[in-house]
Amino acid sequence: MHRRWIGATLLSAVGLLGLGAGALLWITSRDAPLPSGAQLAGYSLAGVRPSKLLQHLQHLRAILAEQPVIVEQLPARRTKLKEWGVELDVATTHQAILDAWARVPLWERIFGKPRLQTQLHWATLPELFHAQLSQFRSLERPPQDARVRFTNGQVEILPAQDGWALNPDASYRNLLNALQELPAAYIAFPLAMQTTPPRITSDQLRAITGIVASYTTRFPGYQVQRNHNIRLAAQALDGRVLLPGERLSYNQTVGKRTLRQGFRPAPVIIRGEKRLGIGGGICQASSTLFNAALLGDLKIVRRANHSIPIDYVPLGRDATVTDTGIDLVIENPFDHPIAISASMGRSSLTVRILGSPAPQRRVVLKTERTPLPSPPVQRVPDPTLPEGQERVLKKGSAGVRVVLWREVYENGLLVKRERVATSVYRAQPRVIAVGSKLTQPAVLPARTGEGGD
Repeated sequence: MHRRWIGATLLSAVGLLGLGAGALLWITSRDAPLPSGAQLAGYSLAGVRPSKLLQHLQHLRAILAEQPVIVEQLPARRTKLKEWGVELDVATTHQAILDAWARVPLWERIFGKPRLQTQLHWATLPELFHAQLSQFRSLERPPQDARVRFTNGQVEILPAQDGWALNPDASYRNLLNALQELPAAYIAFPLAMQTTPPRITSDQLRAITGIVASYTTRFPGYQVQRNHNIRLAAQALDGRVLLPGERLSYNQTVGKRTLRQGFRPAPVIIRGEKRLGIGGGICQASSTLFNAALLGDLKIVRRANHSIPIDYVPLGRDATVTDTGIDLVIENPFDHPIAISASMGRSSLTVRILGSPAPQRRVVLKTERTPLPSPPVQRVPDPTLPEGQERVLKKGSAGVRVVLWREVYENGLLVKRERVATSVYRAQPRVIAVGSKLTQPAVLPARTGEGGD
């Protein structure tokens, strides 16, 4: 009996001792330094205790933030990984290592030579990535639309060309794939490009075969500054294509009339008076376009007349424009594209509407005029003129209201009649300066009197 008790006691002691030793070994191995076979991608984790792993990864994140990165298309430009908004995801990577280590059997940790392979996990700030990507916009090439050129009386279609644009998603994937090569002196990856098709193709423009309508205005060839501005406007209009339903804004097409844009000072009409202003003459280009659009049966979306009649188009058929918002807007109402051709001679500007000519179709423009009451003559005193004399300061002009109609005939039959616009040219008063300068009366010489006693 006594021996049995001693044996049981010894057996219990040995069991408790083994259990304690096992528990000690488990506790010790849990925070034991990672073995020499433990790697994070290409970085060694040998000797790093799990309790210090988080700190180790934070230090690695700081190192990787300075990792040199090269875009293969521009190898001379070096960047850093942090500039691309990509950084080591410490929390995810830390958990991945611990999970992988936990799957290694206890006996292998203590007595074997375990190997541990885990991958780097990355976090991205999309706004930083896209901001860095925008620094490489020079690699892009915009698509070239098919164009129309009118030369020597013939319509020529110039072919379209595809463009190239950066592909953000594919570029990001290329960067992540390149990061699998770490550690490395630098990371090189290609930015992904994608083709961008043109808006207008050659096939779309094959319907443009000739002149639908044409209009010409004239100007003095010696007005160099004004004619220069007209030429700039004509160059901006020439070759413009309007697909079905598309609109053309004259102001957007020609752009701001500034010295920086090449426009020069020339006479402009402001509140019924001619003054010097930047871009004088461009209203002749807009009025020429307006008349060509009228004859081409295009839709007139926006148009305004000048404050006084002008001499290069008939009354009621002018179109004024300003940088402050007055615009000419036309629209293509057809089911096929049209194009605008603008050519300038020494003293003339011609705008053509190119499309699919219909010989049986004819457009006629008509106007109805209604006189407006003339303002009274204004007389203003002029102290520099002698009293009783007069001088005309402003000739003035009669006011008139003009309604413009467009009639469309097919095979001689009227198929459409529309009221296009109403123009009001307000009367300008006749201003006369009246002299108010007083004249001095003539002084007669005194007569010599006779003496007497």
